[in-house]
Amino acid sequence: MYCIVLILWYCACMKQHKPAEPSAVLDLSKPGEKSAHDFLVRATTGRNPLFRAYAIRRKGRSLLVCVETVNCSYLVLRLSLTSHRLTWRYFLSYPEACKYVRG
Repeated sequence: MYCIVLILWYCACMKQHKPAEPSAVLDLSKPGEKSAHDFLVRATTGRNPLFRAYAIRRKGRSLLVCVETVNCSYLVLRLSLTSHRLTWRYFLSYPEACKYVRG
């Protein structure tokens, strides 16, 4: 089973009228990729989301996600797609964080 991750539906897609390219494709039959997907869904949705996601990209065995936290900090999360590992890096602004993710 495959899942196309489109975290940016409220950001870039709503401003454009053309179909969006998938930001990342995950294979949900793999435990690590399903774990990363489930974490992102829990952290970015619901009544009190932890983050607002702005950009996402798959890079090898990791998923890079540009997020804004509830206290207005900008981070790039690196989620491992093979194990339960999450690391992050702080950025001073939204453009810097998104540029890092987009490459």
